[in-house]
Amino acid sequence: MNFYKYLLLTTLYATFFASCSALKDLTSIQKPDLSVNDVRISDASLSDLELTFDIEVDNPNSIAINLTSYNYDFLISDRSFVSGDQSLSTEILSTNKSIVQIPVRFTYEELFKTFSDIRDQDETEYELNSVIGVNLPVLGFTEIPLKKSGVIPVIKPPKVSVSRLSVKNLSFTKADLELILNIDNPNAFGISLRETDYTISINGLESISGKSLNPIEIKEKNSGTISVPVSLNFIQLGRSAYNLIKEDQPLEYILSGSTDVESTLPFFKTSSYNFDRSGTVNIFNN
Repeated sequence: MNFYKYLLLTTLYATFFASCSALKDLTSIQKPDLSVNDVRISDASLSDLELTFDIEVDNPNSIAINLTSYNYDFLISDRSFVSGDQSLSTEILSTNKSIVQIPVRFTYEELFKTFSDIRDQDETEYELNSVIGVNLPVLGFTEIPLKKSGVIPVIKPPKVSVSRLSVKNLSFTKADLELILNIDNPNAFGISLRETDYTISINGLESISGKSLNPIEIKEKNSGTISVPVSLNFIQLGRSAYNLIKEDQPLEYILSGSTDVESTLPFFKTSSYNFDRSGTVNIFNN
């Protein structure tokens, strides 16, 4: 009989101390510590940019906690630009850490439309204000704020303009012309143009299409040129086309084209760039 009393008392004591220990764990619940483990450009092109923030959540408690949500406000020049929120269902084990990724994506068209003053800048400052939602024992749902600031590159498309139109060869049956396109790189990094397609019409004459296969490498804050061959058949176009070339008058042109743009930036993906231009150009006889 004494043995059973001893066993009962031992069980009661063990249960009591276990309950006290569990109660102590609950009454000493702490908020997790948040820190930005990494910020990287996860995707970039001529048109858009994506930043990914790796938020490290450190659970100092002896019991597991649950992450339930995050929201963020992404600011440019101290003004709100992009915001978002996301539900989570992430458990962080006791005395453990976990990474929450917050992606922020926007287009440069939106950026320049909202902040026209940074169009000519090479980079701009940002600030991320984020709140992580956590379900904690005893404390319940708790929101923990986090801030991070830095700089992002301002990526701009190349500027295409018509430089000159030269006569390379002229006869009574045809004219071989050379149209020089000037390509200006306004960025603080090098770019290259690959496989440039074009269609050009001069003074309403029949459109001429072609492709430039030679890659054009343009260093940062520099310019380059593309030579576009244009051949006019006077037998098909008539005498008026011949007189047009012989006259020392500016010619009207309509140019449309596309090219693949690559960059020296390691995170930059090849981007298709379309350009349409029209105006007048002087003709030079070589």
